[in-house]
Amino acid sequence: MKIIIVGAGISGLATYLHLRKNLPDPPAPAAPHTIRVYESHRPRIGDAVTLGNATSFEALSDSTAIVGGGLGVSPNGMRVLRDLDPEIHRAVSEQGFPCEHFIFMGQNGWTLGVQKTSDKGGFEGPEGKAEVCVSSTRHGLWACLMAAVPDVVQYKKIVRVSSMEDGTKVVVFEDGTEDECDLLIGADGVRSTVRKALFGDDEGAGKYKPVYTGASGVGGIMKEPLPARVADNKAMVFTFGRNGFFGYASGSPASANSLMWWSTFDTDLLTSQSNIDPDEIKAQLKKRHANWADPVVQNIVSKAEVQSIYPTWALPDLPHWGENGIVLVGDAAHAMSPTTGQGASQGLEDSQTLSLLLGEILKKAYGVDPTDGPGTNGTATWADEEKSAVAQTLKLFYTIRQPRLAKIIERARKLDKGKKDVGVVEEYVMYCFMMIMMRFPRVAKMMIGDVNTELYGWSAREEVKKALATA
Repeated sequence: MKIIIVGAGISGLATYLHLRKNLPDPPAPAAPHTIRVYESHRPRIGDAVTLGNATSFEALSDSTAIVGGGLGVSPNGMRVLRDLDPEIHRAVSEQGFPCEHFIFMGQNGWTLGVQKTSDKGGFEGPEGKAEVCVSSTRHGLWACLMAAVPDVVQYKKIVRVSSMEDGTKVVVFEDGTEDECDLLIGADGVRSTVRKALFGDDEGAGKYKPVYTGASGVGGIMKEPLPARVADNKAMVFTFGRNGFFGYASGSPASANSLMWWSTFDTDLLTSQSNIDPDEIKAQLKKRHANWADPVVQNIVSKAEVQSIYPTWALPDLPHWGENGIVLVGDAAHAMSPTTGQGASQGLEDSQTLSLLLGEILKKAYGVDPTDGPGTNGTATWADEEKSAVAQTLKLFYTIRQPRLAKIIERARKLDKGKKDVGVVEEYVMYCFMMIMMRFPRVAKMMIGDVNTELYGWSAREEVKKALATA
């Protein structure tokens, strides 16, 4: 089987590695599987975009090779990495900052609550090893995955996709060259070219195009001793205010003195600008947080250079994530608000789930006596068996993953309201609500459910077993 992955970001690289681990070899004399990875842009380490040279608002999000900024890999994401390769798991943990706590604050200086990030308590997985959230630069996580796939990624931009009569997919590159595959995986981000190929006229008409939410984020990394609140508590700090949101943590081991920060705010201004002025963005940052009580926030804002800007996009609910030999993973299928803290982890879960499904279904397809040869199970060739396996995989993949993502995305939409501009009364109502939820876990579970169980207690292996048992 020939497989092409479009996009060499976190989801694309993880998908390649999971497929290499989980796909069974086809019966002889069939040729081994080939998996190729294409990426449109070479990595731009450090910045999400050169702010003064942005050609358009959409260009801020035009590549999965953007590796600037920071993120958190939640316990469920770290478990996927451990399952993939303990060495990759170790490398991600060692280059990042294991966060044992989330600290939530108000712009007035109140500590609204503290949550442990550990999945200890029944979600540790078959090895019984609990995980915590690891805060990391995006480049740090990406580099750990990239180190495991040397010389695999080819830097060529795909401009369109077509299908041959037998269902083979043909990808056409910007330079006029072409490549063919039996399975095309779109890991090419929120502005996915593969999604356009999957939905055709509907995508072209705007039905499934990403929509700007009205919120953007700025952030960066500065060489600065870690604040005591971060270092002493091994924490990531989230501060809510009436005119935005601010967060900070370490993006590297504590000894590196690497302070990662980000600020989220409402703005429709960016969409009307063909060039983004970093000085203007910094002036807005200072004004927005001028009266915030946390001295750490004031210190960061006074010294920070705005290194990156991240528009927040939302995708309409897609009717499916794949059919006819094309499938979407990560942001291409379900662009998520940063509020979820699950963007990278859900991309990792996608890659694991897809590869486990395809691997198990192919094992069944290949599990006939080789002397019987092609023609078993009602098909004529091994290629037909593989095509049938791909079709079943894509249906089950959506069935397994979509309900989980829908819950996470809906929860984020509610939380995002706390990051929008509000009045003083609404601000303090928000603080009081958060304090109640943090201090009285039983009340929180009654009102919003057991969020940690939903997030951390999910197992791709268990869900795949259940889906295949009833398929």
